Amino acid sequence: MDTRSKQEDKELAQIERFIRETPIEIDLVNRTMNKYESKRNTKQAESFRTHMKIRQKLMIITTSVAMIFSLMIVTSLISPTMAATMKEVPLLSSVFKLTRDLGLQAADEKGLSTKLNTSVTHEGFTLNVTEVVYDGTRVAIGIERHHKEGENSQESLSEQISNIEFLLNGEPVNHTNSSGVFGQPSPDNNSAIFEFADLKNQGGSPFPKQFDLTLSATISGISEPFKMDIPVSDIGNYVNLQPNISRKYKNNQFTIEQITLTPITTSITTRIALLDKSTSVDFREGIHIEVYDEQGCELKLINGNGRRETNKGNSDFIMDLRVHPFETLPKAITIKPYIHLYDGEGSYQLDENGDSKIQYISELEITIPINSKE
Repeated sequence: MDTRSKQEDKELAQIERFIRETPIEIDLVNRTMNKYESKRNTKQAESFRTHMKIRQKLMIITTSVAMIFSLMIVTSLISPTMAATMKEVPLLSSVFKLTRDLGLQAADEKGLSTKLNTSVTHEGFTLNVTEVVYDGTRVAIGIERHHKEGENSQESLSEQISNIEFLLNGEPVNHTNSSGVFGQPSPDNNSAIFEFADLKNQGGSPFPKQFDLTLSATISGISEPFKMDIPVSDIGNYVNLQPNISRKYKNNQFTIEQITLTPITTSITTRIALLDKSTSVDFREGIHIEVYDEQGCELKLINGNGRRETNKGNSDFIMDLRVHPFETLPKAITIKPYIHLYDGEGSYQLDENGDSKIQYISELEITIPINSKE
């Protein structure tokens, strides 16, 4: 006995019409199944058999659509305009979209990154630069690989790639003006993200607003290095603050020198100086910070770098920390410095979860109001 209700007939007809009207490049099966999966838990147990019938019909419909589309290709029924459009559709989603970095996700969603299709092939292996973004604080580059035909490496792209070097307008990007290259984790083994920043807040030269970047990298098993040219432009649209607010703790003076807010990065520059160089109380490279908005929400760490400033003879320790961006411009930012706790052998003390124990330094905590007009 067919127990399907009129309402279910109506829903099935709506879904069929939705499938027929949906552009070809959209994954019809996933979208249709997700629509029904979201309702599955709200149905009564006695409707299970009816749902199975509906799912079978939906699969038949979506398969038929795919077959029709394939037939259109085989019989050359696609217009020249549609064919040209299909060639421009990327085979994979944005590399930035796949990462856990909320800033790079925002760069993709808001159209801030520059989409590229710069590729080089050696010995049947293709390396492709898919996108790049630069917000004045960091440069991030998305890369994909395409194997030789019939080959499927067990190594991820991040494991295969090495000897990464960058040239900025033909000049090497080295440790004197760059933070070094950071690798971003990616759930897709065939993609990787690499990024770096200038050291303008640590005595280095700032990157220009626009520049030509040359990427050189080695792939394991491939004798010839891969070299690709990447155009880079600053997206602008950021708030730059120079609070220069200091706090003291024992023999250390902690200063928030600069804060830069962009759509993809929150960058914070701190300086730690010794008040009395004749004593041994030195936390300069041991003080870390957490960053919070006015609601008490912590921003997740992306990466950072620090170094001692020796050109003035005072050996201050300067650190640039890059964390996730704020979704909207906050009214205030709170910086909470802390130190790790060590045991008698110099190893981290661990809590019951195996995480290192920390101690917040309330004397150094700083809350900085944000003026939206800046």
